[in-house]
Parts: sequence; C-alpha cells; structure tokens
Amino acid sequence: MTTPADFTYEEQTFPTIAEAEAAAAREGRRSASPEPNVNQGGHGGIRPLGDARQILEKPAPYDAVENEFYRRVRAGEYPHFTPVVPASYTAEQVRAALGDELSPADSAALDDRRNIYIENITAGLDGQKTLDTKIGRSTTSYRENRAQQDKSVMEAGFKSFKFVFADLATGSTGRGWRVVAGSDASGNRVLDGAQSSEILSRFSDDPAVWDGLITRMQAIRDAAQNSDLGFVAASVFSVHGTQNGETRVDARLIDFAHAIDAQRPFKQSPSPSPEGSPRLGGGQGAAARDLTSLKNTYRRQFLSGMNHLIEDATRVRTAKAARATLNPAQAHTRGTNSQPSAPAVAARTQGQANPAGPRR
Repeated sequence: MTTPADFTYEEQTFPTIAEAEAAAAREGRRSASPEPNVNQGGHGGIRPLGDARQILEKPAPYDAVENEFYRRVRAGEYPHFTPVVPASYTAEQVRAALGDELSPADSAALDDRRNIYIENITAGLDGQKTLDTKIGRSTTSYRENRAQQDKSVMEAGFKSFKFVFADLATGSTGRGWRVVAGSDASGNRVLDGAQSSEILSRFSDDPAVWDGLITRMQAIRDAAQNSDLGFVAASVFSVHGTQNGETRVDARLIDFAHAIDAQRPFKQSPSPSPEGSPRLGGGQGAAARDLTSLKNTYRRQFLSGMNHLIEDATRVRTAKAARATLNPAQAHTRGTNSQPSAPAVAARTQGQANPAGPRR
C-alpha cells in the first residue's frame, strides 16, 4: 500500500462567514447534506462509517489540537470529560468494530494520523432532532491562533478582527452562546446566530426532553468547572429521538480545535509522520508560551456561556411545561431517557477505552 504523504493542519481565512461556508461545502470540508447526523463534530467533511452510521470520521491531522485532545481523553488524562464528549477510537479499533461493514478500500483508508473517529450520538434514533450551539462570547483568540494554530501576526489579526463583528452580529457577545447548526437552523450562520433563542425553543415541546437536555448540559458545565482547560469555540451538540418507542436525549461537548491546556500545552510533544520519522508539532523551534492567562480567560467565558445556555433552556422548559398543563392533549407522553445508554450513544459514559472498539 502506498504510504500517504505527510499532512499538517492549515486553516484558511475568508472575508466573510458566508464565503467560508461555501468554500467548505465545495471542498468537502462541510457536509451539504440536510441529514443532521453527518455534521456532528464541527468543521470538516464528516463521513459516517458502518451500516448504522455509528462512527464518524472527521479530518484532523495527528498534529492538530483536536486529534491530540481526543488521544488524551482516551488515555484517561481528562477524566472529567470522558462522560460528556463523544467516545473516540483509533483506526484499528474502528476496523475491529466494523469488520465487513467496511469495504477493503475503506478499511485500508482508515488513518488516525489524518482523521479522528468519534461515536455518532444520533445513530439508531428515529425522528431525530439536533441542535449545535457554539459556546462563549468570543469564538476566536488572537493569542491562541498564534500559539497553537501557527498563524502569522497578520493572519491571526485578520481573523480576530473579522470574528469581533461575527460574534456581535450573531449575538454571541451578549448572549454567551449561539446556534450554528441543527434541524431548525437555516444554514445561514449570521441569521441562525441572531435567532438562537427562537431556534432553541423549537428543539422540543416535551418538558421531559428539556429535563433530559438540561441535565446533560449541566454535566458538561460541571466537567469544565472541575477541569483546568479553556475552550475557544467549542460546541454543545444535542439530539433527541426515539428508539424502541422510547424518547432518548443526549448532548455532548464537541469541537476541540482550539482547546487550551496551560499546564501541558498542545502541539509541544513529538508526533510521528506517516513515514514513521519523528517531527514536532507547533512548538518546534520556539519556547513554549505561557498560556495560563489565555486559558483562564476562555475557561471563564466557556463556563459563563454554559450557564447562560442552561438558564435559557430552563426558561424554555418552564414555558413548555406551563403550555402542556394548559393543553394536556398536546403534551408528549413518551418515556424519556437522558442517559447515554442506548445504542445511539454507544452505551458508555464511565469509560471511553474499549479495545474492541464501539459496541454496535
């Protein structure tokens, strides 16, 4: 088999969000499909694998922050996040789990030096409805782009300047969170951001779904509170649907391309190239920067954004419950399970390590 060429992460910049989204769709970095279960995981041409589409392949080279974040979670280095992020797998675990569900070509193409493999929390759900919310009043950082994304002064400055206006226009600056995708989103990032509260309220009319969703959001907030990480532009991906006639609700923290660990910065340790020779990530040739103040800033912003999202969801839940009391015939009566124990969410919250790969 031909050894693939070395591959490093490079982020492009565009004058407007609309142009960036159009380019991502053209180049296959963003799915243009209306199906919600192919976009979980943020940027990148998400590809579902397996007959039940239970695993998602997302481009994230070995030296990218997100790839390293998931490797650390698998290694048990961030135990607080194990129950609240999608389970992730090595290419070998995916081959073992999916077996003949993969064609020989697809199996040979699996490569965790180029991609990450994460569970699809929508798999197995009927009538699924999704919501993707970006957390934080500021969704980019000049310092983080310089320290971890290898951007030049001009590139980092231009991106920061552009996103100041994007965060204002979408409501992130004032609200602390915004809708970026989901079943009720239009696909226009600015419009969806501005209408985030309305889109959130349409997620469900069932108070029990809101109870499950709020519980999961609180678990994400608590995991971040109990950790010492900062997050720039991380998202909460939420879903509800039915499985065997029972409503299932889940929400996971996703999108770790700009996670910040000040104690052990990302991209500072050796990483193997596809040819097997060692090379360094973004820290090569330069002293590691002290990211403590940067981490603290974005940790506070993330926690504040999560608190605001939970408060807004709680208000919606209260309104839905009042409406259901006035109109009991319209209230949903299905049982609701907010714990990720169904096959749709890989039946695991207490540990992500699974040498045989995800259960099907």
